[in-house]
Amino acid sequence: MEEALSKLNDRRVKLVHFDRDIGAAASHNVGVLASNPEAEYIAFLDNDTVVQPDWLTWLVETISSDPRIGAVQAKVISLSNPGKMDHTGLGMDSVGTWLTTYGWDHGIFSKPMTIFAASSAAMLTRKSAYLEVWGFDDTYFIYDDDTDYSWRLRLRGYEVVFDPRAVVFHEDKLEKRVSFEKLYFGYRNRMLNLVKNVESPGMAVRLMLALYLGYLNAVLLALAGRGREAIAYCLASLDVLRRLRRYILMRKLVAALRKVGDRELARRGFTSRGIYATVLMVRALLVRYFKRIKQHPRGRKVNKIERKPRLAP
Repeated sequence: MEEALSKLNDRRVKLVHFDRDIGAAASHNVGVLASNPEAEYIAFLDNDTVVQPDWLTWLVETISSDPRIGAVQAKVISLSNPGKMDHTGLGMDSVGTWLTTYGWDHGIFSKPMTIFAASSAAMLTRKSAYLEVWGFDDTYFIYDDDTDYSWRLRLRGYEVVFDPRAVVFHEDKLEKRVSFEKLYFGYRNRMLNLVKNVESPGMAVRLMLALYLGYLNAVLLALAGRGREAIAYCLASLDVLRRLRRYILMRKLVAALRKVGDRELARRGFTSRGIYATVLMVRALLVRYFKRIKQHPRGRKVNKIERKPRLAP
């Protein structure tokens, strides 16, 4: 990377290096701190993306057209399967699982639209709005930190939109492997989103339902022979309980900035009282694992590389 920057020979470009992995959420915040203090907008782009020309121009045009827009997401397409969409946060069910564009034909999404939350894989945000809602929560480490950020933008009264003119291709890791890390942080952070951002009295009910469904999923994964993945759900729920006091305090801070209630989000179709998205997600995981069992029955030697679980600091 340093060699590439030296060839670029542009003093406006800064490289911030850490000797350890600080996580995506903290990296976003560090990037903002290192940016031009006079910048009006901040772009977030994952390092495993390939952008089309003028992607950023389109995003700037969209966000500058209306001061109510807090963030705008590009059309993110799977790099390994260019006919399919990557993630866009259309909405979510009662336990925080996404209704997402993932895996859909990208040709369907050809018009600008309002979405619930933007993916930080390719997103532009208004810097003043970023500061107003305190940026990203770096305790999330990775996964759903952009959900939490967009959620707070919406609670503050900002709009989040999707611009299909800005096209970015993203490496599709989920299709290749659903890791311990993905399940652990994904499930844990969805529950933390509920604790922080859902109004009372619905929060307690939704959190209990999320915990119940998580343990049910763990049991199903264990029955499918995926003990490691089942443990990820159990450890994630324990971590939520361990952090609960801190997030109750953060919940009060979020309530102080809130201008939009949960009823308004539901009225606009961003949130649902059902668990349809969760059922679809669990079904997809189980289908994938049972197919793997059929391909590699017990007793057959399978080459695999074990990775040490990386938990939150």
